[in-house]
Amino acid sequence: MKRAAAESAQPAEGGFRLALSAQDGNLAITALAERPFKEVYELIGKLNRQANAAAPGPDGRQTYALDGSELKLVVGALGHLPYQQVHALVHELQRQVQAQAVKNDRKKSGAGAGRKR
Repeated sequence: MKRAAAESAQPAEGGFRLALSAQDGNLAITALAERPFKEVYELIGKLNRQANAAAPGPDGRQTYALDGSELKLVVGALGHLPYQQVHALVHELQRQVQAQAVKNDRKKSGAGAGRKR
């Protein structure tokens, strides 16, 4: 249980924190389940542990912490499902990743400005 709580707390450096509805989380796991088992079993377990470790937020979304390679596996798996089934989730993932990239860039530029003094 401690491991699951630690996994859901914060993403690793360079990682992502993604908020997904239960339906979108299930779709991601369904897509992963269609891939070769050896390729995805650890990630499926990690996502399940994170989903079970904490209650969804007030908006009904569950937060998942993924590193870049894990996100790549999820998006790649979604790419093998029909477009009509996954396009909204792919766009939502893209929106969240871009928002986090902008936030991280602002942190870096703000931290760098403070150090130049």
